[in-house]
Amino acid sequence: MADVAATRRLYAERGLPVAKSFGRRYVEFATSNIKLALYSRRTAAKDVGVSPEGTGSHRLAIAGTAGTFTDPDGFAWSANARVHS
Repeated sequence: MADVAATRRLYAERGLPVAKSFGRRYVEFATSNIKLALYSRRTAAKDVGVSPEGTGSHRLAIAGTAGTFTDPDGFAWSANARVHS
């Protein structure tokens, strides 16, 4: 995430409760069947040894009822909870 704090607020406003949060570096949501966590782009890239700009596909599908919205990184979520790059 380019802005972990803004993305945290957006998801929390849509009903995902926060389990852990470390400022603008990391947030973990209190989900039951999967672990959903956000890292800053810089932190995630450093962890796996790639460029923070990244390349390739950015897609994720999670069943839910969040509706249609665009997150702070510009990913559009559709009503069926899919992220489109």
